[in-house]
Amino acid sequence: MLPNAAISRKLRDFYDAVQEEGIPDRFLDLLERLEQAEKNAKSGT
Repeated sequence: MLPNAAISRKLRDFYDAVQEEGIPDRFLDLLERLEQAEKNAKSGT
């Protein structure tokens, strides 16, 4: 196996593992509050 192919395979495996972990509820809540703050800033409230 070529070195680049092995690196590519390992990166793909790592990416797949990270995707399977999901996003913690606390982080989703933080993103939601950030989005709301951005909307409030744009509307001037």
